[in-house]
Amino acid sequence: MSDVVEASPVERAQQALARHSWREAFDLLRAEDEAGRLSPGELGLLAQAALWVGQLPVAIDALERAYAAAARAHDNETAAVLAIALARDQLFRNAAPVANAWLRRAERLLAHADEGVGHGWLAATQSFHDALVGDDEGALANATRALDIGRRLQDRNLETFALAERGAALVSAGRVAEGLDLIDEATVAAISGELEPDVAGGVCCTTIETCSALGEWTRAAEWTEAQDRWCRREGISGFPGMCRVFRSEIKRRRGEWLEAEAEARQASVELRGFVPAAVGMALYQIGVIRLRRGDLGGAEAILVEAHALGTDPEPGLSLLRLAEGKVDVAATGIRRALDGPVRTPTWRATPDTGLYRLPLLEAQVEIALARSDSGTARTAAEEVGRIADQFGTRLPAAAAAATMGAVEASEGALEAASRDLQRAVDLYSGADAPYEVAIARRGLAEVHAASGDPDAAIVEARAARGVFDHLGATPDVERTARLLVTLEAATDPRAHGGAGEGAGGVAGTKRVVRSFVFTDIVDSTRLTELLGDESWSRVLDWHDKALRGVVAEHGGEEIKATGDGFFLAFDDVDEALDAAIGIQRRLEHQRREYGFAPQVRIGVHRAEASRSGLDYIGGGVHLAARIGAAAAGSEVLVSMASLQSSRRRDLPVDRRSVKLKGFSEPVEVASIGWR
Repeated sequence: MSDVVEASPVERAQQALARHSWREAFDLLRAEDEAGRLSPGELGLLAQAALWVGQLPVAIDALERAYAAAARAHDNETAAVLAIALARDQLFRNAAPVANAWLRRAERLLAHADEGVGHGWLAATQSFHDALVGDDEGALANATRALDIGRRLQDRNLETFALAERGAALVSAGRVAEGLDLIDEATVAAISGELEPDVAGGVCCTTIETCSALGEWTRAAEWTEAQDRWCRREGISGFPGMCRVFRSEIKRRRGEWLEAEAEARQASVELRGFVPAAVGMALYQIGVIRLRRGDLGGAEAILVEAHALGTDPEPGLSLLRLAEGKVDVAATGIRRALDGPVRTPTWRATPDTGLYRLPLLEAQVEIALARSDSGTARTAAEEVGRIADQFGTRLPAAAAAATMGAVEASEGALEAASRDLQRAVDLYSGADAPYEVAIARRGLAEVHAASGDPDAAIVEARAARGVFDHLGATPDVERTARLLVTLEAATDPRAHGGAGEGAGGVAGTKRVVRSFVFTDIVDSTRLTELLGDESWSRVLDWHDKALRGVVAEHGGEEIKATGDGFFLAFDDVDEALDAAIGIQRRLEHQRREYGFAPQVRIGVHRAEASRSGLDYIGGGVHLAARIGAAAAGSEVLVSMASLQSSRRRDLPVDRRSVKLKGFSEPVEVASIGWR
C-alpha cells in the first residue's frame, strides 16, 4: 500500500488557478509568500491570483520582485514579459509615466530578440498606453502591429486583444462602423471562453468603454450584461467593478438615477484595491446625479474626491459653479478644461479627441448662454456639429441639434431653433436619454412661447416637468414650474383683466390652502450598502406600497415620489397628521412582526401655495420640506402654526424651536407622540 503524497500549498494554488478559484489560490500563495517560501517563478502565480481578487498593489509588488530576480539572472525574455505586465498594471493605476518607463525597459530587452509574441504584447500594451494619454495615431499604429504579429504567429489571445484595441482606435479616429465591427468580433471571442481570463476581461472592458463614449447605450448595456455573466462564470471580482462604472453611466443616462448611484457606490468599493484610479470615475457619476437633484454641497464633496483620485471633474465642476450662480468661475473652469495642455488619462475616451471634448463643449454652450456670450456659445456649438459629422452616431447628433438650437434661440432665430430642438428631442428619445429629452423640450417650450404660441409651449413644458418630477431633478422642476406659471397666465382670460379665483396671487395659478407632508427614509445610502442592491430594491418596493396604502386610507394626494420618500398633500391638517401617525405605526408593526423596516422622518405643515398643474409651489411647500428634513428617524414633526388649527387635542406633543435652512428666523415645531 503506497503512501499518498499531499500536494504542496503552491501545487494546490496552481490547481485552484486552473479552475479559476482565485480567492483560494490567492490565500494559499499569499501565506507562502509571507513565509518566504515562494520562488521568483512562483511570484508570477501570486500576481495572477492577486489581480483577480482585486488586489492590484499586491500583484505589482510580486511582479516587481519577479522582474528583479529575472534581471539578476540575465533572463531577458522573462524580464521583458514581466516588464510588459508591470506596464499594464501601472496603466490600471493611471500611472502613465511609470507604465511608459516599463514599456521602454521591455523594448530594450526585446531589441535583439527574434520577433515573437512578446513583441506583439509590447505593441498591444503600447497601444493601450497611447489611447490613455491621447496619442490616437500611435494607438492605431501599435494595435495594427500587434494584430499583424498575433495573426502571423497564430496567437489567439494576442490577436483578439489587438483586434479590440484597433477597433477602439478606429472609433476614436471617426471610423466608427469599421471600428465597432472589429470590437464586436473580438468581444464574441472573449465571452465565449476562447481566451485567457485576463485577455478576455481586457477585451470586454475596451468594448464597453468605447460604446459608452459613443453614447451607444443599448449596445453598451448588452455587452455589459454579457461581460457580467462571464465574470460570474469565471469567478472574477475585479472586472465587475469596472462593469459597474459603465453600467452606472448607462443607468444615469436612462434616467434610473437611484440605481445608477447604487451601482457607482458599489463600484467604488470593488475597485479600491483593483483599479484605484477608476474609483474617481464611479464617484463622478454620483456627483453628476447629486448636481441634477439640486444637492450642490453633496455634489461638490463627491467631485472634489473624484478629482483627488485622478479623475477629471469636468464638466461637472463647472456646471456646479453655474448652478451656484458663479457664472464667471464656471466659464473659466470649462475654458481651462477645453484649452489646457495637460490631460488626465481616462478610460472614457482618448484625451483631446472629439468624444473627449463633446461633453465639455455642451457645458460650455450652456455656461456661455448664461453669460449672454453668444459668440463663445456658437463657436462651441459649431464644434459639436463637426464632431457629430465625424462620428455619425445618435448621441453626438443629438448634442449638436440641442446646442445649436439653444444658440439659435438666444439669437432670435426661432424657426431654426424650433427645428433643431425638435430634432434633439427625437434623437435623445431614440437614445433613451430622458433627462436630455426634457431639457430639449423645455427649450422648445421657450421657443414656442417667444413665437407667440403659448398653447404649444405649455404642452412641451408640462411634458418636460413630468420627466423632471419623475427623475427628482429639483432645480429643473422649479425652473419649469416657473415657466409654466408664465405660460398658463398667458392663456388664462382672468390674467387679462378678469376677476375670480386666483385674483390677487400669481396670474394663471390657483391659490389654495393644503396640508403638506414630506416623508424621507433615514440613512438610505448606508442601508443600500449594507443590504445590497437587490434586497434594498425589495425594501423600497414594500415601503412605497405601504405608505401609498396609508395615504389612500386618509384621502391624501401623492404629488411626487422623491426617491426615498414622498411629497403629499391633504385637504385637512388632521388627515395629514393621522396619515403621518399611520405611516409610523405601519412601519413599527413591520419591525415587530418581521424584524426590520426603515426609519422614516415625516414633516407636516399647512400653508397657502400655488397649484400649478399637478404640482404645488410656494414658500409654504418649501417650509414643509425643511420641517421634514429636521425630523429625526421615526419622528412626526409638525409646525406649531399647523397644529393649532388641528381639532385633535389628545395628541402628546413635545415642542421645540428649530433653525431651518433658507429661513432667517427659528420655526416653532412639535414632535407628535404616536406610539
